[in-house]
Amino acid sequence: MAKLNVLINLITRLKCKINSTSTKVPWTKLLESVTNEYKLTPHSITKYPPAYLLLGTLPYDSPIGQNSYYEPVKEARNLTLQRTIDCHNKNKIRYDARFVDKKFNPGDLVVYEEFHYPNTRKLSPPFSGPYEIIQQCSEVTYEINKPNP
Repeated sequence: MAKLNVLINLITRLKCKINSTSTKVPWTKLLESVTNEYKLTPHSITKYPPAYLLLGTLPYDSPIGQNSYYEPVKEARNLTLQRTIDCHNKNKIRYDARFVDKKFNPGDLVVYEEFHYPNTRKLSPPFSGPYEIIQQCSEVTYEINKPNP
């Protein structure tokens, strides 16, 4: 999910950059500056820019001095790890509060969520079935009686 959020963030920044330029510049030329801006922007959870955590220094000279603004890189990485774990735990608590565990037995009828390949029709049904459960293979997987297409 985090990678998807990064991708959405980069696409949004790229759209803004394209719309803010007065001349026609190909998006491929703007992508490098957009990714560099992202690497230099402090993350909302870690409170540090990814470039600082990766390199231990920012790739530019800060007018206020890096040492006066950010902790030493080892301490920053430890804080980042702790903040990430804390955020993960908060998200887990929120998810677990709404999660309902479903148990199925052999003989139960279920629907099957179809995978949509890129060349399938947009209006094809998202589910097929109902199909009968034959057996439980693991805690979360079941074998169903679904004929091959």
